[in-house]
This record gives sequence, C-alpha cells and structure tokens, in this order.
Amino acid sequence: MLSDVLLFLHLLAAFWLVAGVVGVALPLLRAYSVDSLTVQHLAVEEAHHYQGVLLLPGAILAGATGVFYWSERGYDLFTTGWLLALGLLYLVLLLVFLPIVNMGLRRLRLAVLQASKEGSPTPELAEALAERVPLAFAALCGLWLVPLVALSVFGPA
Repeated sequence: MLSDVLLFLHLLAAFWLVAGVVGVALPLLRAYSVDSLTVQHLAVEEAHHYQGVLLLPGAILAGATGVFYWSERGYDLFTTGWLLALGLLYLVLLLVFLPIVNMGLRRLRLAVLQASKEGSPTPELAEALAERVPLAFAALCGLWLVPLVALSVFGPA
C-alpha cells in the first residue's frame, strides 16, 4: 500500500517537473523569437514564474519521492547499478542544469526589466538575447529526462 502511494506521488512529481521544463522553455522560446519588448518582458516574467512554481519544486520533489519509493521497494540506493546511475543523472540535472537555467534566466530578466524601464531595447538586452543559455539548458533538461525515465522504467526489470 505504501509503495503504491509513493509511486503515485513520484509520478505526480515527475509530471510536475515536466510541466516546469515546458513552462520555462516555451516562454523563453517566445522571448527569443519576437522583437517586441513588451512581449519579451511578459514571456521572461512567465518563464521566471514557472521556474519558481513548477520547475524547481518539481525537480526537488521528483528526487525526494524517487528516493523514498525505491527504498520502500527494497533497493539499495548505492549498490544497485542502474539506481546509482539514475541518481547521478538526477544530480546532474538538479545541481548543474537547473542552476545554469536559473542564472541565464535571471540575467535575461534583469536585462528585460532595465530595457522596459528605459522604454527601448538596450545593449545589455541585445547581449542577453544573443546568448541562448537558458533556452538551451531548458531544452537539455527536457532531453535529460529521457534517460531518467528509461532507467526508472527498464532498470528494475
């Protein structure tokens, strides 16, 4: 029974994480593809909002519920090879990819806010839009979920 509840919570957290990746990547894609400062401002604010509401909590909860679920199922987290690989991939997502998305998004948001305050695009905004680090790493987060799901589904078999 507890195992079923933990599995449900883990799947819910995984969907929350996926919603966060999509919720950050799509507004960023919109911000990079338009020239209107107003639309860029709204898109970056939307991405920032979804990062805090969906992406980061979803990532943390997916990892926590995964640890509880696999422990409840009787797997040793450090000696089971596929589970260790799953944990390492998760840690790369949590400790490398998500902070890079956060830093790039924060830089872009600051540039958009400064440009909005001045009423026209600034050189800082042009520079922040020229490097697509938050968009690239948000997309990489989405691709990184594929091996995480594959190990979770096919690892125990």
